[in-house]
Parts: sequence; structure tokens; C-alpha cells
Amino acid sequence: MFILNPIVAILHNTKTNRYHPVFFAESPLPGPHYDGKPIRHKSKMHHTTGLDTREEALVYIDSSPTIKEHMPNLKKCLDTDIEWDGEGIPAMSYIFNDEGTKIL
Repeated sequence: MFILNPIVAILHNTKTNRYHPVFFAESPLPGPHYDGKPIRHKSKMHHTTGLDTREEALVYIDSSPTIKEHMPNLKKCLDTDIEWDGEGIPAMSYIFNDEGTKIL
């Protein structure tokens, strides 16, 4: 498994009150690349069962051998959670800056 310029955030399922680490991969916007161009990322996977608390989700992100092995350059966007009503599949796209901060 390889994710291009991975970013992790936390998906909060408001229906079950569980916390799911969610991973995003770079998916460039159309057109030529230039410095300062926004960087679109699309969600690729999330921790399916989730964890009971946000703190457990943070520990999982920092301690998972799979994450360390397959995403050594992982950026974290953990200031705020992404709310999810628990319905359907939580597929999403966001624009992140170079530091991994969500801007759109």
C-alpha cells in the first residue's frame, strides 16, 4: 500500500460517537502544477470499526506499525474532527496546504 503525500485526520461518527482515523491521498487538481497551488486530497480509507475515544484514535495514529511502515511521511491534520452522520460511505475531498492544514 502506498499513499501519495498522505494526511490523516479524525472522522467523528456522530451516530455511534466513535472516532475513525481517516487517511487522504494527494489527488492533484487539473492543470499545470505551480508553487502555491492548492493541494487536493481524497479520502482513501478509514479505520472501519473506529475507536471509543478521540484519545484512543490519536494513540492509534502514533503507534500503528502499519502506518509507520507504509506512511513514514504522514502529515497530521488533527486540530478539528470531521463530523460524519454515520450514513453511507464517508468519501470526501479536501484542499490542504503544504503543512497538511485543511483549508477547504
